[in-house]
Amino acid sequence: MYKDIDINEIEKLKKDQEMMSLKRAPTNIKERFGQSNKDFLEDEFKQKTVGLVTREEFKRKRENIDNLVMQDMKQKQEEETKKKMELKQKRKVEYQKKTTLLSFDLDEEGSPQKSYGKNEHVDTTYLPDMNRERKIEEMTRQLTEQYQKEVESQKDSLIDIQFQYWDASTCSKSLRIKKKMTILEFLEMARREIIRDFGFLTEFSPEDLIIVANGMILPHKLSFYDLIAHKVKNRSGTLIFQFDRRKVQAKGQEYEVEVEKSTTCKIIEKFRYEKIKHIYPCSKWENVEINKYL
Repeated sequence: MYKDIDINEIEKLKKDQEMMSLKRAPTNIKERFGQSNKDFLEDEFKQKTVGLVTREEFKRKRENIDNLVMQDMKQKQEEETKKKMELKQKRKVEYQKKTTLLSFDLDEEGSPQKSYGKNEHVDTTYLPDMNRERKIEEMTRQLTEQYQKEVESQKDSLIDIQFQYWDASTCSKSLRIKKKMTILEFLEMARREIIRDFGFLTEFSPEDLIIVANGMILPHKLSFYDLIAHKVKNRSGTLIFQFDRRKVQAKGQEYEVEVEKSTTCKIIEKFRYEKIKHIYPCSKWENVEINKYL
């Protein structure tokens, strides 16, 4: 009535039962507080090998235990690696949220790069900015240099000034000078020109003379450039000097000269002016306020 039982089939069934029992070890380990999975498997191995077992059976069970231990270690390592990657990604996301307002550029690993900047969508003009300040300083320096060059060019330009001794007893004369010449320097040049007609002026220095242009007494310290650039006017609001540009030839070269078209300057001694300043036309003369132009 009973069929013969195959010994190999019995061995296979026993082997499968042992493997299933060992695989359940990781779940049963939770029931044993303080015991590692490896120690639990070793205990299982000892229980399975209690009593008499063949050498082949002992070797097979030992290999099964070792394989399970290796699988358990590999699984733990994979889980730890996964947790590290998740934690790293979480920190990267948190860091990006914190640094969004600062507009940091993040590299592939989530670390801030060296090229920092400000958020273009936020008004930061009230904050200190070294790059902006350097640009402003450089622009200011360039504009200042350009302005200084233009001023020097203007000061070196030529003008023709007409003058005569104050009583108009002689015809007016003209001197071609640079705008940067001061009134005192001009008086010395003019004195030398009219000294032929008024020899007594040899006894006077330029400091002893005054010059009047369009009813205004010009201070010695000012230059013609100062008077022209600041557009100094007389009492009636008329410019002291008004020029026309003309092209002239000199030494084979052509250049522009500004010629005074309406004013003839008058030269007079200081002591004489003090004596007659209450008499017309001296009574109408006024001093240019030097403090406005220095």
